Amino acid sequence: MCRLHKSLYGLKQAPRAWYTRLNDFLISIGFRASKVDTLLFIFSVGADICYLLVYVDDILLTGSNSFLLQRLIQLLSSEFKLRDLGSVHYFLGIEVQSTSMGLMLRQHKYILDILTRAGMLSCKPVDTPISTSKATILPDPLFSDATRFRQIMGAFQYLTFTCPDICFAVNRVCQFMHAPTDSHWATVKRILRYLRGTASHGLHITCSSSFALHGFTNAN
Repeated sequence: MCRLHKSLYGLKQAPRAWYTRLNDFLISIGFRASKVDTLLFIFSVGADICYLLVYVDDILLTGSNSFLLQRLIQLLSSEFKLRDLGSVHYFLGIEVQSTSMGLMLRQHKYILDILTRAGMLSCKPVDTPISTSKATILPDPLFSDATRFRQIMGAFQYLTFTCPDICFAVNRVCQFMHAPTDSHWATVKRILRYLRGTASHGLHITCSSSFALHGFTNAN
């Protein structure tokens, strides 16, 4: 019988052990866990506030006070072996660009990857993600590759974070994922054509210039 003194990276128990340790430490230094998202932690002192987001062993940290941010970074570094990645430019398929008015979030590379997977990288763009002249449901045969249809729709759902303009079209077509038809696939291709023309568009978040978004990764 062997008993591990710590959870090894790659084991099934490792993610839970890492999250438990990180959660306990953050709570001990004054953070509180969000009731909406267990991966989001909030630290507030007077009028200043900081947010810390965890994804596996990657961490995003931002706040309204640069001195408070540096203090929190020092506390984290004293407990964990972290690698400071500086200002965030790319996170989970989302490109982050700082502007004078806040942050611009876009998924340009992610959209191009979807278009490539669908074989429509060189398709002709359209102005709207869904047709306004005809119904989505038509009495036609089932689409021959339902798995491919569902994969593309899954990618669309993640894309709606920075492309809310496709939400209606995506939600409409998602109602038929159990048995998609050729007309539903035609709607998917129209969404792809719309994305081809708007791939460089994004979502602008207005915030104070003092809100710096830092990225870290656990180097253990």
